[in-house]
Amino acid sequence: MKKSIIATLLLAVSVCALPFVISPFVLFMLTEVLIMAIFAMSLGLIMGYGGLQSLGHSAFFGIGAYSVAVLSEHLTSIYLLLPAAIIISGLFALLTGLIAIRNKGIFFLMITLAFTQMLFLLFRQSDLWGGADGVGTSVKPNLGFMEIASPLSLFYFVGVFFVLAYFILRLFVNSPLGKGLKGIMENEGRMVALGYHVKKYQIIAYVLAGGLAGLAGGLYVFKTQFASPELFSVHMATTVLIMVFIGGMGTLFGPVIGAGVFIFLQNYISTMTDRWSLIMGLLFIVIVLYNRGGILQLLQLITKKLTPKKNLLMDKKGATIIELNESGKAK
Repeated sequence: MKKSIIATLLLAVSVCALPFVISPFVLFMLTEVLIMAIFAMSLGLIMGYGGLQSLGHSAFFGIGAYSVAVLSEHLTSIYLLLPAAIIISGLFALLTGLIAIRNKGIFFLMITLAFTQMLFLLFRQSDLWGGADGVGTSVKPNLGFMEIASPLSLFYFVGVFFVLAYFILRLFVNSPLGKGLKGIMENEGRMVALGYHVKKYQIIAYVLAGGLAGLAGGLYVFKTQFASPELFSVHMATTVLIMVFIGGMGTLFGPVIGAGVFIFLQNYISTMTDRWSLIMGLLFIVIVLYNRGGILQLLQLITKKLTPKKNLLMDKKGATIIELNESGKAK
């Protein structure tokens, strides 16, 4: 708990300090990075800690986005709009999760993809909420005492939810629930033999991930003022999947790095060449082939290489007795 609070406080300080060292364009881009980071962290939870490879996570993002866009025609309070996005996405995750989690591996992946494609076709072909053109909104986040109108205030607004999402997920993965979920991913048979209710653990994680993806979708509408059926598309589903892979699965911060790299390539490299997605594809292939831990693991390996090794004297059980200097004498 103490480590989680310290890590979250460091993250909050970093988010608060960023606007002082970056340009307005980068600030605008980072707002999108934080939104997509929440989205990617939610998928990283079920993939990296639950072993549930999903191609349907964009469904929750799209539902969250449409919830805010449609309800904003009648409501303007963020205290109602964002909880609505989380609850509706979470309920959809519960309903679809009860069906999908009965299956494993490729079958789970295909069922989640099928749910997303059903929503994509439903929203695209229906006359409701703009059909294929999507639905726009003019709603701005309003805290009750002030309206979030400037890019800087929107960045801090999104940053608060990003830090909160990180803290909630960190508490979850370090809780008995999270450790049980990881144990199920590593050896489901053993956990069943120990008396764990496997499906219950997976459903709880799936609903939490769905709710957070819905939150990210709601924040996305506050930034773009628009929701379209493309949010349910295969392209959106694979985009967040790539973010998790290139950042690093099995960690909370890996997907954040993946989201940052993806948005950076999309915004910067695309100004130089239309084939930026080719660079992304090559990066994805290299990581899958040579470093499946993603960019975060690569950074950890580099840091480990650059850090001077300590010369320690160990006893027979491997416990450290004393630290030695370069000449082999005790410090």
